[in-house]
Amino acid sequence: MIGGLRVDRRQVDPPLLSVVLLNRGGRFYRRELLETLLAANLGEIVSVEGPGIGYDVAPLSGKLPGIRFLLLQQETSPGEKVNLAIGEARSRLVLVLWGDTRLADLEGIELMAARAEQQGRLCLVPELRNAAGEVVPSIQVPALIRGRLKVIPWPPGQPGMRSLLAFDYCGLYSKARFELTGGYDPWMFTPYWQKLDFGLRACLWGESVVWDSSFRVEYTAEQSPEDSTPDSSYKLFYLKNMAVHFNGELGVLPRSRLAGYVLRSGSGPLEALREFREARRWVEQNRFRFKSDVSSLVAHWDIPE
Repeated sequence: MIGGLRVDRRQVDPPLLSVVLLNRGGRFYRRELLETLLAANLGEIVSVEGPGIGYDVAPLSGKLPGIRFLLLQQETSPGEKVNLAIGEARSRLVLVLWGDTRLADLEGIELMAARAEQQGRLCLVPELRNAAGEVVPSIQVPALIRGRLKVIPWPPGQPGMRSLLAFDYCGLYSKARFELTGGYDPWMFTPYWQKLDFGLRACLWGESVVWDSSFRVEYTAEQSPEDSTPDSSYKLFYLKNMAVHFNGELGVLPRSRLAGYVLRSGSGPLEALREFREARRWVEQNRFRFKSDVSSLVAHWDIPE
């Protein structure tokens, strides 16, 4: 970590808001966004860089002393970047953005943050618009079709709409609630399953991800389609979420799920057994955090009109 202003250690209460900026692809828009955020005086700014130190980080740190640069030494999933940055943030709420986005209304962010803290939400998510100005169907609605979880993308519309996850990781997170959920799983490398795992786990544990109509983010570049092919991340997602049964008091990964998992996982019998046992230990450790299972969660989800 380099840069940033000195912090008064005598300060008892952490400030309300920090901004985390994730970077991908080119850096054309990054400096402009950093300067805009700094001028808005929203709070500390953490820019996640790397792996490898960009040639412009040191000059930027000198010219923009209010920004802290988190320098990564190895390739890291987007979710783990969010984990690290929120861990470094010295505030109660953390606004996560990408370097190829911009906030449509900077002036309303602090009011929205104060409202989010009062409501006790895990995460507020924005209305997203693509580079052509079109609304992205970023609200994710869960459904069960023939026993399989189907996530239906929906455009934001009704105030306070719930979403299963934070689309593209963008959102205003409660630092304390985020850390209590364990954050994004660093063992998942596929963004689609990593986001779905975090969002579904949070919902099963009684947290909520909600759209705020005053929160608007615009992409400044075209986005690539996301890969949702089942892979090793999906297997972990299944065991930690889909296979868990809630008995009214706690969450359980039943032994009866083992045979079906061994047959369908594609891991081989011994490896599948190891994976199942590790997931079962994790569920056991977190059993009292569960407030629902997937079937009950979907049954009680308010479907948008």
